[in-house]
Amino acid sequence: MYSVSMGIQHLPGNGTQLLLTGIVIHEDFRNLISQDIALLKLKDHISWSPLIQPVCLPNNRFKPSVGTSCWVIGWGRKRTQVTPKNTYSLHEMAVKIISSESCHQQYQFLFLKDKKDFIGKDILCVSSEWGMDSCQDNSGSSLVCQMNNTWIQMGVVSWSPSCHQPRLLSIYTSTSDFTYWIKKQITDMMFTNRAGPAFLSPVALTDYILLVSLGSLWLL
Repeated sequence: MYSVSMGIQHLPGNGTQLLLTGIVIHEDFRNLISQDIALLKLKDHISWSPLIQPVCLPNNRFKPSVGTSCWVIGWGRKRTQVTPKNTYSLHEMAVKIISSESCHQQYQFLFLKDKKDFIGKDILCVSSEWGMDSCQDNSGSSLVCQMNNTWIQMGVVSWSPSCHQPRLLSIYTSTSDFTYWIKKQITDMMFTNRAGPAFLSPVALTDYILLVSLGSLWLL
């Protein structure tokens, strides 16, 4: 049986262990960079603490504008190496939203023979403000943006071609493209409205669901 750890900044650590009762993979996922999202359902409710807090979801189809500064938070490597150092410390990295067309142009060689895009439209294209990108073992990590003093989970780390390559862009699953899907899967869960911009009425996850990408499931 699988479990998740919460409230930990360094591993090993004395955090909260919660068992999983289910993993919901998007029904249209076909090993492409599209519909790369899943939900983890926990057996027990989460007890909030200074180190364990809910994050808000954006309204359906709302995406941050190009140039928006956001943050990636994850446990992955800081550089490519066989025996990575500091892998088990929680890291953060400042990034900026880039136009989706930039990712399509950079990775057009990944298009399939039937002319179907390898990269779907439900993505966010991201570049680090320091010229780096997310690295191995970061799949499933959160992309969060602060809007009107509210932290919104705008994306989930999905794919990048290599580790910290300065000219290569990273691809994230766009959370807002799956807001309706998420609510459909968790009809028994309560949502709490939070104040936000006029064009956005975010909702906070207040129960026992975690967002991940399919890449992170291979790490379980």
